[in-house]
Amino acid sequence: MLKDIKNNELKKVYLLYGNEMYLKDYIISNIKDKYIDKAFESLNMIYINGKETSAEIIINACETLPFMSDKKIVIVEDLQFFTSKKEVSNIDEEELCSYMKNLNSTTCLIFITTEDKVDNRKKIVKVIKENGGVVELSKLKDAELIKWTQSIFSKNQKEISKVNIQYFLSKSGYYEHDDRTLYDLANEIDKICSYLGNRKTVEKEDVDKGVVKSFQNNVFYFVDALGQKKADMALSIFNDMILDNEPIQLILHMIVRQLRLLMLTKLYEEKGYSQGVISQKLNIHTFVVKKLITQASNFTIDDLSIILEKALDVDRSIKTGQIDWKLAVEMFIAEISKVK
Repeated sequence: MLKDIKNNELKKVYLLYGNEMYLKDYIISNIKDKYIDKAFESLNMIYINGKETSAEIIINACETLPFMSDKKIVIVEDLQFFTSKKEVSNIDEEELCSYMKNLNSTTCLIFITTEDKVDNRKKIVKVIKENGGVVELSKLKDAELIKWTQSIFSKNQKEISKVNIQYFLSKSGYYEHDDRTLYDLANEIDKICSYLGNRKTVEKEDVDKGVVKSFQNNVFYFVDALGQKKADMALSIFNDMILDNEPIQLILHMIVRQLRLLMLTKLYEEKGYSQGVISQKLNIHTFVVKKLITQASNFTIDDLSIILEKALDVDRSIKTGQIDWKLAVEMFIAEISKVK
């Protein structure tokens, strides 16, 4: 779609879906810069709330010719037509489908939904594909994310090595958290650059000081400390999570989840599966799989079986009120540090 904008070949209709809103805003910003005169923006760029509209309103907005411009942009956000789970008017959908086949060449109609998937079987999705384009606004992949991160540091006139970019991304929680977006990463980068002041080069220590550890990362480091038999470190990380007001049940749930992922990763790896296949089987990003494989090297299958069973015992004991939660976790850490 960015190439369409750059080459002045904007299609008549697009569907943007996914939850990476940074990309949505970036696309819309490019369209405004290319096609919209600020003096006439209110006339040539129309925003419609899809939850409170009808096919008639959308069509009327598209039918009005642009004013002192070659293009009119009509943006419809959160229209409830694109997934099978939504109950919507078939009449409105049919009307829109019919209209889009003969859409004005001076109009670009853009549907935007935060749904992470659309139903490709639906007629409206098929019509948009036939007459325009469907764009997924998903999280950036490894190479794309590294390139984007490099560009944001460069805009701040800072230099950072690829190794330190990867370290920054590993601490950011971008792939571990569904709600973590490029906006969050941009904010973290701004903090690091502000901390650097006039210094140009970003070092690993700057990343450590600038990036706030996420809850998911704390869980990862806690399990890592268990694997290295570092009881003091594990206890310190656990206390940090408590001080951050994370509920004890959520902490235990996430620890058990991490141990299960490690167990499955270890089993799949020993069967000879590649990182890509493991990623598909566990439904997690390859970036996370790499971290799991590294962490799993601290454990044997037997280790993980024992630790996971003990973690479940602790969870049950706390839920049934058999033991004080803090004592239970301290005993768990002490026992695991003795596992051979």
